[in-house]
Amino acid sequence: MANQITSSNDDEISYSHGHGDPDLQVKVQDCTFHVHKTVLMETSDYFRAMLESGMRESRENSVQLQGFTAEAFQILLDFLYESKPVKMDDKLHGVLEMAQFLQMRPVLDYIKSKLSCENCVHLYMLADTYVISDLKEDAAQLMGDNYLKFLRSEVFEELREEQREEVRKTRFRHQKFLCGVNTGYVTWPEPGPREFMYYDSSKDVWKLLTQKPEQACRRGWGVAVLDNYIYVMGGYSTPRSIHPSGDGDVQAYNFCYDPVKNKWTEERAMNEARAYFGAVTHDDSVYAIGGFQYHFPVQTMERYIPEQDRWEFRRSLPGDWTNYDLAVVCKGDIYVNSEERWEETFSLLKYVTSINQWEIVSELPRKRDKNSMVAVGETIYLLGGLVPGVDCFNVTTKQWFVLEDHPATEAIHYEKGCTEMDGTIYVLNGDDMACYILEAQTWVQGLSAFPGGVNTNKAIVVHLPPEGQVL
Repeated sequence: MANQITSSNDDEISYSHGHGDPDLQVKVQDCTFHVHKTVLMETSDYFRAMLESGMRESRENSVQLQGFTAEAFQILLDFLYESKPVKMDDKLHGVLEMAQFLQMRPVLDYIKSKLSCENCVHLYMLADTYVISDLKEDAAQLMGDNYLKFLRSEVFEELREEQREEVRKTRFRHQKFLCGVNTGYVTWPEPGPREFMYYDSSKDVWKLLTQKPEQACRRGWGVAVLDNYIYVMGGYSTPRSIHPSGDGDVQAYNFCYDPVKNKWTEERAMNEARAYFGAVTHDDSVYAIGGFQYHFPVQTMERYIPEQDRWEFRRSLPGDWTNYDLAVVCKGDIYVNSEERWEETFSLLKYVTSINQWEIVSELPRKRDKNSMVAVGETIYLLGGLVPGVDCFNVTTKQWFVLEDHPATEAIHYEKGCTEMDGTIYVLNGDDMACYILEAQTWVQGLSAFPGGVNTNKAIVVHLPPEGQVL
């Protein structure tokens, strides 16, 4: 290890090296550092370019650095010559700025290796200020991998809105996958935790993602995805009788699964227990809409705000309208397929979040109960529910139209998982999986059947890290 030699004058600092005496003077503020060209050229792109170019500084063996502190440069040299750790203290900003300017990769790599949940917000802001892209990216990913933790922390508020959004987007850096889960009956008695499956399109096979927590409900629970976290809410617990139609106690549980870390956590429970309700995400919130408590409809709506780990009631469904297990977001508003309790009529209802109001939009052209529903662009697609064909509603023109008849739609019965991914609508049938390619306006059949169950399937889209790379 080289030894640092400090002269009797505080403004002269000399470093020793195995290759001999110093052959370069670097002046920073009022201090002159006697160093070696070899050391700086091996560790700094800035010095290598300067000293190899034959510039005046190279010929005169003297360099003047403006705009930096001597203290920061000494910390860099102590690291390079004597491997003294760079402290993560209040001097770090000056050290980081100078290391980036001089392109001292060993120093920058060392600081990046010290990233932790305790310092990543601070290092992210410094990296953003001094345009250190790899450090900024790694710090953002660390926050993104622990997004809920940081979202709920005071230190996260130090970031600007666009910086927080950049961190949030790291939640989606991995590949997208279609996922499915069964929330109804599978066999009797119940087999235990339900499996979330994801579809590997390259092999046309379904694979295990995770199992729902044992503490969560057995059936009728809502599923929603927000910021690449899967939320499982409400439903019925273990049946109270041995008859297949027996329901357990209705619950308000709320569990959260992080597919990046393969970890379940229990979050704040809903204010009101409910089962078979509409679950959807919008405006950084998870909405639970309507549902049932046994044979009695629930007309309240509430939303979960992850940042505050808090549920709050919003405007209840109007009149005697109920909602069974369906909700989508289209053009910035929430839509549900609702049945008027006493009239047995079905209509689209719209909830406008900005004014907290419900509106009865349009009666369905055909009665569809326990159907599938998905929104893409400005169109809502309704299919299944023991009704063949696909009814479509344009929320801008408020006009209904139908898709061309196809055998694929006749096989879609009721309570089938349905979602859109990359311009394709997927329907989780029990016999096979059907998909509708929107641009080509064609159906594709015969894909691998969803193995989770026949009815009451849910389809969602999540971003998953490569196999074997879960944190």
